[in-house]
Amino acid sequence: MKVTTGLGVRVAAAAVAAAAILTLPGPAEANWRKVTSQGQTGSTSEVGLERSANGVLHVLWPSDSGATEQLMHSAISENGRSIAGPHQVASTTNFINNSVDLVAGPSGGLRAFFAGVFPGVSNDAIRTSTASASGTTWSGHAAASQTSAGPTNAAAGSGIGATVTPAGTPWSSWGDSSPGGGGFHAGINPAANDLAFSSGCCERDPNLAFDSQTGVVAVGWNYLPTGPAARRLQVVVPFVTGVQDAPMSAATWTGQRVGLTGRIGAGGIYAAYGAGTNQFNARPALWRLGAAGAKVLKSPRDAEHTTVAPAPGGRLWLAWEGKDRGFKIFATRTSPAAKPKGAIVATKPPKGTQQIYRVNVEGSRGYLDVLALVRRGSGEIAWWHARLRPGLSLRATPQRVRAGRKVTFEVTDAGQPVAGAKVALKLANKHTKETNGAGKTTIKVPKSTKPRRYRARATKGGYAAAKRKVKVVR
Repeated sequence: MKVTTGLGVRVAAAAVAAAAILTLPGPAEANWRKVTSQGQTGSTSEVGLERSANGVLHVLWPSDSGATEQLMHSAISENGRSIAGPHQVASTTNFINNSVDLVAGPSGGLRAFFAGVFPGVSNDAIRTSTASASGTTWSGHAAASQTSAGPTNAAAGSGIGATVTPAGTPWSSWGDSSPGGGGFHAGINPAANDLAFSSGCCERDPNLAFDSQTGVVAVGWNYLPTGPAARRLQVVVPFVTGVQDAPMSAATWTGQRVGLTGRIGAGGIYAAYGAGTNQFNARPALWRLGAAGAKVLKSPRDAEHTTVAPAPGGRLWLAWEGKDRGFKIFATRTSPAAKPKGAIVATKPPKGTQQIYRVNVEGSRGYLDVLALVRRGSGEIAWWHARLRPGLSLRATPQRVRAGRKVTFEVTDAGQPVAGAKVALKLANKHTKETNGAGKTTIKVPKSTKPRRYRARATKGGYAAAKRKVKVVR
């Protein structure tokens, strides 16, 4: 099974996910590289992400060079250290919608979903183009949503999202450009009817995901009603359930495709968003579709651009932007039961960043690939890429230990014991031990140790390190 993007679950070969569970390579951690061309990316741009079986992360992005607008493809190498491309997918002298998405295509290739104004075609429809796994050469684009009487206006849609089911059926969605202007479509047959959102005006920033155990597809969007009604994130399973409101979702970030995903090898559909009273006073929240409540992280408020991506073994990645002594991008990986118990890791954005407009993530290999749309001091707006590793958690028992006694350290990953981690306690000399199968190890504090606080550090390949202070007393 292969799953990509934080925007939906895509399925291919089982061996890929199995390998990803066993190995968690973490090169190029927080080493930012620019993906899109300078001067060709706007602040409302959205990317599509898809991981191919060889580990390459493919990025679909809109570009405006002045005389024409293009849809471009770039490819981030498996180790995260190089970026190939760009390769042109489509071009027009008119315009291409700034929101695009990318899913698995036929025979292990790629499929792009986008919309715009193109000469001689139905500009109300979602359009699609395909390529091999290299992404270097793309087919001519074709309509992939309704072109018969009464199509909705996908070209001016407020957001585009897509997924492809385990059976290989692509689904696409687009938000309202006007009341009743949004919708979604199963398959790529333009003679088939579009499906309508069910809340009236206005549904924005839609996305699709499916439950990998049942195969049911869910559609989610930011609902921005007219009048005094509070905005909220809504999700529906077409023909199965009615519209469900995500709990405490009035602070969900608008203008970015909603975070909606299934899991790799486990059931459920999950949404991630900001919980609170407004976009600038939110905490990251994770909600399983159908649950009465959401899990809200105890992180500082101001969680913007919150999103989610599936990881191997049923885990999920949550990511968001916050302002903790300057701009930072935060992330945490859940337990295999999708419980958000993991350590929070963080990275500063590219040097000179003055604004972060979007955050998209992909976690199907265990580590997290982050794509951030940022404006730097030069005025340049571009998409940048970095990689984060899951964080270890380190516990010391007791935290106040007498000289001559022992202290037990426990290393976990979202509550799961981590064997083979190295724990170093820096006293007068460094004392290093390795954790056992229960994630524990014991270090004796020499009687000669002076009373004060000492630092312990846990490390293991594929993880971000954890630190803990231990106080030695008489």
